[in-house]
Amino acid sequence: MRQELLIDDIPGECRVALVEDGAVVEVDIDRNSQHSLIGNIYWGRADSVVPSLQAAFITLNNGPQAFLSVRDSQALYPDGSHKRPPRLETFIHEGQWVLVQVTKDSVSDKGPRVTASPSLAGRFLVYQPLRAGISISSRIQNDDERSRLEQAMQEVVDKVDCDGGFIVRTVANGADLDVLTHEAEQLANAWQEAYIPAPTGGDPVCIYEDLPPRLRALRDWAMPEVDHIRVHGHELHAAVKNYIDQQMPDLSDRIEVYTGAELLFEEYGVEAAIDEALEVRLELPTRGWVSIEQTEALTAVDVNSGGFRREGNREDVALKSNLAAVPIIARQLRLRDIGGQVVIDFINMHEQENRQAVADAMEEAMATDKAPHQIMGWSRLGLMEITRRRTRRSLPDLLAGQRQTREGRVRSVPSTGLDILRLATLETECTPTGTIRIAAHPAVVKWLNNGPLVDLTTQTSRAMEAKADDDMAVDEFDLYADAPNAE
Repeated sequence: MRQELLIDDIPGECRVALVEDGAVVEVDIDRNSQHSLIGNIYWGRADSVVPSLQAAFITLNNGPQAFLSVRDSQALYPDGSHKRPPRLETFIHEGQWVLVQVTKDSVSDKGPRVTASPSLAGRFLVYQPLRAGISISSRIQNDDERSRLEQAMQEVVDKVDCDGGFIVRTVANGADLDVLTHEAEQLANAWQEAYIPAPTGGDPVCIYEDLPPRLRALRDWAMPEVDHIRVHGHELHAAVKNYIDQQMPDLSDRIEVYTGAELLFEEYGVEAAIDEALEVRLELPTRGWVSIEQTEALTAVDVNSGGFRREGNREDVALKSNLAAVPIIARQLRLRDIGGQVVIDFINMHEQENRQAVADAMEEAMATDKAPHQIMGWSRLGLMEITRRRTRRSLPDLLAGQRQTREGRVRSVPSTGLDILRLATLETECTPTGTIRIAAHPAVVKWLNNGPLVDLTTQTSRAMEAKADDDMAVDEFDLYADAPNAE
């Protein structure tokens, strides 16, 4: 499988896309206004303990309180009680300072989720300072390799002066002892530098921040099988190359700066994939379609054969349409980063052999999805049920506002504004003189003139002007550069 990693970073937003065999399968977007807290470690304050929920609500900062369940509090359990969780109120009380790490960002009106077992992630290893032991990624299935890694990690633990334990990541398959030892030392040293005792008063404090988005993407997504790492702009290229040269030199020859006339994400079809992720209805090659509706409780997927009636009986038509829908559904689950319960209403099939063929196809299509998931099979009502875990807001929720048309979700004001900033930056590179003129919806113009456009003007040393157009929708805009003597 051919993989490419694309990174586009502008002030206010970093976007990363993973392309497999020419198809965009994952997109991660991190905005300053909605910066991900995942990986950050805090001394938080337990301001509310709810025995009926067996959970505590932890104050981290000025945002919503974080949720800490009894299951995520194992590092705090009294000695001898790890086999059977004690009541949470027996070891956490209101006002107590608790060391926690964010594992899931805020979604909708729910605060972030945290664990009391913090960890520091590297490329090959995850260091758990408060939990002893060594565990190997279940994706490494070769018994000989698992045994080799277990033996190697025992040597690493003996060499590195640290408490706690390690998780060996999938990418460590084949990694030698020196590489593992070096990273273990780096992670242990990072923890020693970050750790401070619990506060005695005052506000919660963040003791460790995870890597910035552009570097976090490299650590988590730049696997050995990635053929190319393409970044937009020389400044970003220099920063990314410096990190790769230090942390993953085996990939140094795969990074390149993109200097095309189009935007990087436009050139490689990512923008089209993002637009597709906002649509409700997706066409099938068999002339049928798939509709995807996200709700608060679950995601409903419906498969329709449409006008596909050219050959075979009804059972054959249903099977062919369902098999055509499987890879599209699996890709959209990854692309949109849909989490929770997913219910798929495939076209009804009567033969068990055909139902099994569709289930097997779904298993195969989702095999490359790294998000923890489980295909539950067929329900009594003939629906396929899937559970999938995600840690961030879904792509449609991040990009779109509340407004929705029959075709799908409509981009929000910030999403349109950031698209304008990207195109304005490209325009300054393609046309080195002249004023950049922008026409957009009044709300978008207000957003631009509230700082972002001034910042870009200063950064590029180009005059820019945005005017409101009441006839434009929120997700529409026009952008061009004046000729030098236009005025």
